[in-house]
Amino acid sequence: MFFKAEMDVHPFLLRFVKNTTLDLSRLYHATCLPESLGQLVALTTLNLNWCLALTELPESLGQLTALTYLNLSECRALKGLPESLGQLTALATLDLSLCYSLTGLPESLGQLTALKTLNFKWCDALTGLPESLGQLAALTTLNIQVCRVLTRLPDSLGQLAALTTLNLGECRVLTRLPDSLGQLAVLRILDLFDCTALTQLPESLGQLAALTTLNLCWCIALRRLPCSFAFLPDGLAVNMRWLSALSFPPKRIVAKKASVIKAFLLMHHHPLKMLYLIMSARRRRARCPPAELWALICDEFCFHI
Repeated sequence: MFFKAEMDVHPFLLRFVKNTTLDLSRLYHATCLPESLGQLVALTTLNLNWCLALTELPESLGQLTALTYLNLSECRALKGLPESLGQLTALATLDLSLCYSLTGLPESLGQLTALKTLNFKWCDALTGLPESLGQLAALTTLNIQVCRVLTRLPDSLGQLAALTTLNLGECRVLTRLPDSLGQLAVLRILDLFDCTALTQLPESLGQLAALTTLNLCWCIALRRLPCSFAFLPDGLAVNMRWLSALSFPPKRIVAKKASVIKAFLLMHHHPLKMLYLIMSARRRRARCPPAELWALICDEFCFHI
């Protein structure tokens, strides 16, 4: 059954006051939903998939405090979410994939303390995420794949203590990752496939002690790997194909398995090597620092300016 306006939907919704599941998918012509939606307080599942003309959701959405699953995928005209979203304290899954017009999210997103899965795949107009993202203490899966105008991630990303999967594939204008990335102590999968503007990775990468899979394929602007890569877990599955701009480590090393790359980086870990050269010079009571030390300092300085 299809509805063209709010007045058509209203009486239909009142039939579901005691229901726990409501499927309103494929309401192709409905541009909004009535405030009476908030009266369906027993709902645990709400499916609004393929509501192609839906531009907004009512503030009463926040009254659905029993809701655990909200599917808004392919609501292609949806531009934003109400502030009342944060009142959905039981919500475990929020699917916003293919919401092409979604430009931003309310700060109240961080109040979704039970949220485990958050999907932004193909949110083509999304330019940023709120700092409150870091308050999602239960979040295990964050999919930001193919958000092609997303320029940055909030520094609060590192506060996602339960996060195990982070997918940033095809975020093609993302130039850097926050230093707080290394705080994701249980992160197992980091997918950066086709992040073509990413020029560097934070040194904190080496702190990801639980990481099992790292995908850097087609990161064609990536210039070097951080030396901390050497401290990533043994057995790491890594994809480093098509890193055309990479100069360090050399491509002949990158073509080998992760253990070889790690060994090379450990040998060329500049801070450790610089410390060794300084201590050696002091023991010899050398008047001038060795030329190799100056070369390392110059290399570090030239890379970071």
